[in-house]
Amino acid sequence: MVLRPRVGLRSSPSTNNKWTTTWVNTYAAVTSTQQTWALEQQVSLAAVAAPTGNEGPRARAMQQGLQQAGARACHLDAVGNVCASFGEGKDAPLVCLAHLDTVYDAGPPQDGVVAVHRHATRLRAPGIGDNSRGLAAMLLLARVLGLPDVRTQLRRPVHLVATVSEEGEGNLRGARAWFDAAEQRGVVPYAAVAIDGPGDESIVHHAVGSHRLRVTVHGDGGHSWVHADAANPIHVLGEFIARVSRLGDARRRDAVVHVTRMQGGESLTGIPQRAWVDVDLRGTSAARIDAVRRELMRLVQQLTPPTLRASVTIHGDRPAGSLDDAHPLVDAARRATEAVGVTPRSASASTDANIPLSRGIPAIAIGAGGCGGGAHTSEEWYDDTTGARGLTRLLRLVLDLAVTA
Repeated sequence: MVLRPRVGLRSSPSTNNKWTTTWVNTYAAVTSTQQTWALEQQVSLAAVAAPTGNEGPRARAMQQGLQQAGARACHLDAVGNVCASFGEGKDAPLVCLAHLDTVYDAGPPQDGVVAVHRHATRLRAPGIGDNSRGLAAMLLLARVLGLPDVRTQLRRPVHLVATVSEEGEGNLRGARAWFDAAEQRGVVPYAAVAIDGPGDESIVHHAVGSHRLRVTVHGDGGHSWVHADAANPIHVLGEFIARVSRLGDARRRDAVVHVTRMQGGESLTGIPQRAWVDVDLRGTSAARIDAVRRELMRLVQQLTPPTLRASVTIHGDRPAGSLDDAHPLVDAARRATEAVGVTPRSASASTDANIPLSRGIPAIAIGAGGCGGGAHTSEEWYDDTTGARGLTRLLRLVLDLAVTA
């Protein structure tokens, strides 16, 4: 669904204003020195292990970097987010988010240090792009926002939030907590920009929602010959899997559902006493996700016989949302992308931007420059050859939004 913002961009940011354009051009152009500095920060942050739920050491490194940039009231909140702000303006704030946590293929190193390998222009390490790149870009953004000539021109405060638990079962916990706290304070942001991974062409303005659950079936079990007529949890789940495979529409992407893991049984010759499957439901339509979720619940009840017991555990629930192609925030990001010589591309993804979007706050996610691959594996890589381009795009967008009335 396309959400009607509770507040936000009333008109396209005024990049047509000659003074604004000149000012943004001056402070958004990333020099080779700044590009090198950002890459050094990226490598340094990637070396600090930060699996979901254990982001503390990396959070402290980010806090130190933001404080050195001159951020106001830089602190860790109740859930571990690193929160900082720039500017004294009274207008609704702009919020920039970058997640601290990383998916590790085989768990974090025991000593908390991640080895970063260099091969020519390519860096390789788990999390080197997702999201050490986004965090390094946030630190560069902080340095620019902290410049006296920039700080005095900000029409609105700019909040920088390095969030915990964005990945996987973290379920966007950090972003949820920050926007919950803002709502309690009566603060409704002007817009939100999530800085996530490498890249300089995509504009994520379609938030992919998800509903993740585990279906467990319990029974009395028994000998596979002696108790041949006993109900079998695996058989029930087998029929459940077959029915699930016919739900959703992978082509339309409004709701896509997959069984991603399964386990059950205690022995080769015994009827299982317990079996379970994990289901990952994703889509861009909140209404379709909810409809498929209700059908999943109905199937669990329908297929479980009286002699067995079924339970459902929710592992994650991410809201969906969308901004129209013509929305001023999308338009601002499009123009910032074109300004660095790149053709913008509309994209769908699940990021910290899901949370503000689902609450009617205009939000997008963009990459922080360079290119990469192998995300969420131990072989993740990043190349900084074109890194300055994405950093410049980010600075242009944020400065433009921050000085717009």
